[in-house]
Formats: sequence, structure tokens, C-alpha cells
Amino acid sequence: MNTKNILLAGLFSLTALFSSCNDFTEINEDPNQVGESKVKPEWFLNGSIIGAQMNPEIAERIFIAEWNRAARFNRGSGFTIGTDNNDYITLYLSNSYAVGWLNKATKAIELGEKKVAEGEAEQYPYYKNVIQMARIWRAYLNAEVSDGFGPIPALSAFTGVPAEYDSVEAIYGFILSELKEAEAALDPSIDMSDMAGEDAFYAGNINAWKKYANSLRMRYAMRISDVSPALAKTEFEDAAGKTFIATLDDMAAVQEKDGWGDLTGVMSRTWNAQPMSVTFKNLVVGLGSTEFPVPDSLKSHLKNPHDYMGLYLSKHFPLNTNDPCAGFYFDGIPQYVDPRAPKLFSVVGWNDGIVYPDYIGSASSVTTVNLMDPSDNSKPMLSIDPKYTWGTWVAGEWNDLAGLVSELTGKNYNYPSIAKQYRMNTMKRVFFGPWESYFLMAEAAVKGWTVPGTAKSNYENGITVSFQYHGVESEVAQYLASTDYNRVGTSVSFDHTTEAQPYTVNYVDPYTKENKTMTYTYPKNSIYRGGSYNNDALTKIITQKYIAQVPWLPEEAWSDHRRLGLPFFENQAVEKDYNPLNQVPLTMATAKECRLEFYPKRYRYPANIQTNNLEGYQKALELLGGADLTTTPLWWNLK
Repeated sequence: MNTKNILLAGLFSLTALFSSCNDFTEINEDPNQVGESKVKPEWFLNGSIIGAQMNPEIAERIFIAEWNRAARFNRGSGFTIGTDNNDYITLYLSNSYAVGWLNKATKAIELGEKKVAEGEAEQYPYYKNVIQMARIWRAYLNAEVSDGFGPIPALSAFTGVPAEYDSVEAIYGFILSELKEAEAALDPSIDMSDMAGEDAFYAGNINAWKKYANSLRMRYAMRISDVSPALAKTEFEDAAGKTFIATLDDMAAVQEKDGWGDLTGVMSRTWNAQPMSVTFKNLVVGLGSTEFPVPDSLKSHLKNPHDYMGLYLSKHFPLNTNDPCAGFYFDGIPQYVDPRAPKLFSVVGWNDGIVYPDYIGSASSVTTVNLMDPSDNSKPMLSIDPKYTWGTWVAGEWNDLAGLVSELTGKNYNYPSIAKQYRMNTMKRVFFGPWESYFLMAEAAVKGWTVPGTAKSNYENGITVSFQYHGVESEVAQYLASTDYNRVGTSVSFDHTTEAQPYTVNYVDPYTKENKTMTYTYPKNSIYRGGSYNNDALTKIITQKYIAQVPWLPEEAWSDHRRLGLPFFENQAVEKDYNPLNQVPLTMATAKECRLEFYPKRYRYPANIQTNNLEGYQKALELLGGADLTTTPLWWNLK
């Protein structure tokens, strides 16, 4: 252990920072002062940032199992259908993780302020900036945690008394004021070279930190725009008038490292297949008029998604869902797809050496599978070959159908899965990408707020920088002009707002071997503008923002859906009624409807909070304004 870590460990060894109480009681504790004169505030700041990068223990439980499922970045049930995991949430809300990150950020502020007051800034002038950097970072952490739970003890003075819970409204007011004040107080003229190695984001680049603060302020101002419109507008316009994260070089991101530690990649665990979701598939298939890039040897497997649906497996796939492709298995590779999508998810059975993740099993293992007879599930009824396909299907409650298709659905390699590069600990985990700044300003322009550029120019800039990130910028001109619809009735061209209409498509009845036709009907997203719009400006903006955020920012995509009802999230399969005690209240009778209560809004507080701090728990629920359920909306959520 190096000297810095020994001193940090000593400083906190007698405190509750690493205790097992596992609730917010510890936020507000005054760390033991042992060795404080020898430690530096930037050590605490960087420790907090690196910790929040998430080691494999917490990444698989929060980033993958909760955030990815809530945002539909991966296919799965669990939190997608409202079932959170108390063990996971308890671990996250502990001093080892979220509470510890907040404590370290606060310690960086307090220690920095103390050293400045004692005159150490004469020798270490950069302490003044470290204080502001830590305020910016703590604002992010308060949002990360409160966006998951709701009320938390965010505003306490950390004086050593038990923390009191604060409302989400109060927390957001605090976040916005902290970001504004800290950004204004940052001094780019101060030499930061002495602490550059303790800044995992920007190596002491203060101008970059100012951009990060302003972009965060835009994010959080927009978050509250429907519940506090005047404050949101004022804060957003002020932040947008300053510098913000606008290029890939500005990105707030932390370098991953191999091994098992805080810097290990959040998507690196071999047992997490991370298959493509139906939500993502429906958004990208048919979008942008760009052909799926495959070698000539695979071009015969390309099938036009605009006029072909696939095999209608009505006896084997669930139909009780509002997925517009319910029952269909796409037996090929969609010929036209958003060009970022093939960079993100693999083709079944094709190891291209770049995207295909070996963790899910060898591509050569993909073989013909049997679908069993519903009247005798020991007897095969159909055989299909998943090789060279790029499709997926809903999760949820399949009931008896699950046993009929297990040869297909039970193998990870039969799904497109997250690209290999995101699993090898060689990327930078993105906390804020430049595309988000532009999409936020595009949304602001739609609202009529004063921002640089127009809604269209910001929208197109967001797409362009996202294409740059994925290395497909050569495709952007054709893409931006496309008027082709995806599976949910949204096109790319900003000026093309004609709503998609039902039309005739082809499919194959695998039971009779007949080619047939049907009327394809786009989904009715009833929680957004009454379900009458799938191709208006805001739907386009949030669709593109969602695609751009994959795979790094699932909590943000989840927040957009909670705030706006966009993009369209299909219901998972409902072949039997869900249990409303630990799932969203979907039934077979309501499976094709789109309602706010069918999507999780938060995770519940750890069960031990009721035991350890009943008074605080009751206060939290009072501030939440509802029961401790995953379907209870937060202050800023769509209601």
C-alpha cells in the first residue's frame, strides 16, 4: 500500500466510512482527524470518483441489474418489470459504495476549506480549485443516488449528528446552486500540475471542469423543467450561455483498467451476457437508410425490415405485449439499421473479430434449434436456425411458452450481445458525452428557451458527435436526410414530421410454410401526448439521445423515460398476471396498454433502514409522497 493510501486508511479507520450499517445514517459523520495534516483533499476527491466508477461487485448489481434493466439497454426481466433486489440496493447504499463516495467528496470539500483557512493555499493554491471540483462531483453523486431512491440526506452539514432526509425538490435546488457557484469559483489561472495525477476525469484541466459543471447544470435543469419550469429555464439558459461539453475531447470519462478493482469495466463480467433489448432493436431497425455492414458472404442473409417481419411464431412467442413486433422472429439480418447499432451489438453466429464477444460462447456453437409442440412438449414441432440473425424478443412472464423455446432462448449466443470492446477493460467509462449537451439544447430550443443554435442544428450536432464516437461519421449525411421509419414510427430527418401510417408487410407462417401479408401498426405511446405522436421533434430528439447514450448512461435514459415517457418502452410478456407486490401491475387484460404504472420509477429503500432508522424512513416516505414501491414516482417524474 502506498503512503497516500496508508494515510487515507488511517484517517477513516475509526469512522463509520467502512461500517456495515448500510443506510444514510452515516452521511453526516465527522471523520476522525488522525493524520489529517498529512493528507490532501484531492486524494478524497479522486477516491470518490474512482470508487463511483464501480468495481465488479457493485457494477453488476447496480449498473447492469438495475440501471440497464430500467433503461432497457439490455434484455431482461428483474427491474425491467419492477422487481428490485434488496441485497443489491443495500450494498449500493452503504459506506463501501454510494454513501462512502458522498462522504469522500464532502471530506475533500471540508479538508480543502480547512487547509485554505489555515493558510496552506499559499503553498498549495490549487486547493481552492479542488474544493470546487469536489462540489461539482458531489452534485453529480447526489443526483445519481436521489434519482434512484428519491429523498436522501443530501443537504446536511456533516456535523456528526444523524442525517435528516431531504426532499427531491430541495436536493435539486441544492444541486443547481452548487454547480453554478462552484463553476464560477473555479480559477483556470491556478497551476494544477501538482494534483493532475489525482484527477481521473481531466488531470487538473480547470476549463474542462467548468464545461462539466455547466453541462451537468443543463442536465439537471432539464430534469425539473416540467415541475419547476421557471427555475429550470433560468438555470439552463445561464449554463448554456457558458462553455459546455461539446466535443469528444471534452467528455467526462474515466479510463478503465484490467483486473478486479474500482477501475475495472462496468460491463466486464463474463456471466453477464447483456443481450440486446427489444426497445433498442425497435428504435434502430429501419432507421436511417443505412445498410447493415456485413461481408459479401453474408449479404444473402440481409432482409428488408420495411417490407418483411420474419417468422410468425404465434404458438411459441408471447403475444400479450404491446411490442409492435410481438410474435415475430426475424430470421435474418435487418438490411437497414442505424449504423451505430452494429458497432454495439453482435450478429448471432458471426465472429467478426471486433464486435462479437467470446464471453457468450463460440459463434460456431450456434446451430439449428427445436421449438417444441405445445400439445406435447417432448416432441419438436419446428426447427429454426439462429445463425446470421440480428433480433431479439421480450422478456417477462412467458408462462408455459418458456419451456417450448428453451433451446433458442436459453443460450446466450442466440442473442446479439454487447460488443466485445466494452467488456475488455480498455475503454473510458463515459459519465457525460458531448451528444447529451446538444440533445439537451435541442430540447430546450423546442421549449422556446434561449440557447446557442436551433433545435435542428443541436439535434444534428448531437447525432454527428455520436457518430464520431462510434467511428461512423462518414454515414452521417445520408442518415440525417433519411425519412425512413423505425419499428416505432420515428424517422431521422428533423424536418420530416409526418406520422407513420399502418401498411402491408410480408411474413412467413412457419407452421404452414406459407408466405403471407399483414397490416403493420405502429405502437401507441399513450403516456406521451396521448399516444398521437411518434415522429414529432421531441420524440426524434429523445430517440437519438437514447441511442447515443447506449451503453454508458443507462440511468440518464431511464430518467428521460420517467420524465417524458420517451422513447417508447414496450411491455414485457404477460402470459400470466404479474404479482403487484414485487412487479409492475401488468395483467393479461392490460398487456397491450401503455400506462405510467407499468414502468419502475425508483428502487425501494433497503429493508434495514426501517429497523435502524424508522423515524428517518417514515420521514423519507412523507417527502416521497407515496409508498415505498418501485412504481411510486419521484418529484420530477411524469405523473
